[in-house]
Amino acid sequence: MFLSLRKTWVLTAAALGVGALPHAVAAQTHEPLPAKIEALHKSDKECSNYGADFLVRARVIAKLGETQTLYLLPCFSGAYNIAYRVYVLDSRFPDSVRPSLFAGYADEYGWYGKDTLINAEFDPETKTLSAFEKGRGLGDCGSIPSYRWAEYNWRLIEYRYWGKCDGTRTPDQWPVIFPGNGSGD
Repeated sequence: MFLSLRKTWVLTAAALGVGALPHAVAAQTHEPLPAKIEALHKSDKECSNYGADFLVRARVIAKLGETQTLYLLPCFSGAYNIAYRVYVLDSRFPDSVRPSLFAGYADEYGWYGKDTLINAEFDPETKTLSAFEKGRGLGDCGSIPSYRWAEYNWRLIEYRYWGKCDGTRTPDQWPVIFPGNGSGD
């Protein structure tokens, strides 16, 4: 499973206020954030221009479970990427909210932990969070990770990666370097 280029365009278009977004609108919202999450997000020095209208429109809030809510909040943007912080608020433990952590990969470092997803989208039906992390605007290198909500944290289910920005591969040709079974079990 990986993020399609069409879905990436649709979410990017929505964030910029361009075009229609039939399948992603349901997850997008303009409702106010809980004070704890807003304060945490605003205090993050990497989250610049937090209140820009196009970044506010790119927020996604969705239920993950009976007591858990996902807050997918844009942090900053560049020419072809929007970086998101992911928060999960559990109403049973409202004071323990923090940015979610994810597995990342780069040739220079190998596997590492990160707290930002680039060009992220959420599928509420499968509770899957995907990203399309372009190494450059052409989109011929980068990573496409997919994570599924697993009751209390995000589980990596697939990771596609191509580190050579050489124009030889499209994202659907990037090799799968973490072949999760996709079942979420």
